[in-house]
Amino acid sequence: MHALFLCLWFLLIAVPAFASASTGLSEAAAAMERKDYTAAHAALTPLAESGNAEAQYVLGRLYAAGQGCRKDEAKAAVLFRKAARQGEPSAQNSLGAFLLEGRGVGKNAAEAAEWFRKAADQGLAAAAYNLALLYAEGRGVAKNPQTAFTWQQRAANQGYAPSQYVLGWMHLHGQGSQRSETNALHWFQQAAGQGEAKAQNELGSFYAQGLAVPQDYAKAADLYRQAADQGYAPAQYNLGVLYEEGLGQTRNTEEARRWYRKASDGGDKDALAALDLLDKGRAGVTSAKKGGKGTKKGAQKSTQKSVKKSVKKQTASGAGKAQQKTSGKKQGGSDVQTPSAP
Repeated sequence: MHALFLCLWFLLIAVPAFASASTGLSEAAAAMERKDYTAAHAALTPLAESGNAEAQYVLGRLYAAGQGCRKDEAKAAVLFRKAARQGEPSAQNSLGAFLLEGRGVGKNAAEAAEWFRKAADQGLAAAAYNLALLYAEGRGVAKNPQTAFTWQQRAANQGYAPSQYVLGWMHLHGQGSQRSETNALHWFQQAAGQGEAKAQNELGSFYAQGLAVPQDYAKAADLYRQAADQGYAPAQYNLGVLYEEGLGQTRNTEEARRWYRKASDGGDKDALAALDLLDKGRAGVTSAKKGGKGTKKGAQKSTQKSVKKSVKKQTASGAGKAQQKTSGKKQGGSDVQTPSAP
């Protein structure tokens, strides 16, 4: 399982009880903006010690990252807990991440789920995403795909791109809901529009294969490039395939080699195999693998290398890496990942 991806939002909402707290938070926010973490630490410390929940949360982030102070995850966990007990949703989410990974505190997936739920109930989309992923895997809670779907849908409807991507994957694979390529397309489009690389890659595979949309290799190439430019290895591989086969753009083996090399440097084993075949002067690799259902249309029309790396099995924002190979274009990682903290 991939390392859970926990998006911990940095919210500096000025709601202190006293003017001095407001001034301190403003000073800290300004210091953070100019990346003067030492000054931010100095401004936040007295506020945190006086019990200001927001200051405790942000100061915890500084200790977690070692910014403006020596890195101390145990101290960060203490600060997150203090703020979480006062109802600070971002601190609740961060504490959940630390508990899930055992960072600065003993591992406790069940307690992590409780804190994610508290934050999600307050409307924090990142926490809803993380809670959904725990339900998808059964970590700290009973495994329940339908409940996972419900929480992901809640976050997706808030415009949270990672959840939109995962929801698209769940629709595509019929996880927690009826399988629907049309619904999957919708959510991939929403997430891709926000720059989510995995969703751009998935959407590219839809166009490359004519899945729920007219087949359009030029559009596929554009979407793969958007994801590839963000360093997403599966999309770099797919773009290399299109260059090698001359699909949607002029055939160019040097460009194909360049993208395969980038993907290989990013740890993509298929790209390494593709480079080897190019160097040996052979024509392409076998038809796509590592795909989700419906990601192989068109790819099986020839024995040439087909675009692959589409949807893998989604895991929680940080809770695992179960990967599903069903053929088709290489699909992105919808794997439940494991929570990472600030």
